Amino acid sequence: MVEDDLELQQRTGLHRGMPVDVRVTGHRDRFGIEVEVISGGLGFPAFIDAALISDRWARTSKEEFPEMGLKMKAIVIAFMPNGELRLDARSSMIKLWAEGESRPPSST
Repeated sequence: MVEDDLELQQRTGLHRGMPVDVRVTGHRDRFGIEVEVISGGLGFPAFIDAALISDRWARTSKEEFPEMGLKMKAIVIAFMPNGELRLDARSSMIKLWAEGESRPPSST
């Protein structure tokens, strides 16, 4: 049985827009990289599409994929209907998150 998005968020503590530390665990042919979320000792598997590995205008080719075991930062995008966690590792997204975190809370 596949857990729904809310159940996975509650079980893992991960949510959309959350920054995480990951370790590269595999290459999924030309499609992207498999990683393990290592933040907080979670050890949850995830996937980063080749288009979301770097800020280049073209997809990162499999020859340019990060090496196995490399640690990197990523942002949670979503849990897919099959339960797979999708992440974004583009430096522009990491920077946007960091800038957002440094803003003072709005007064409403």
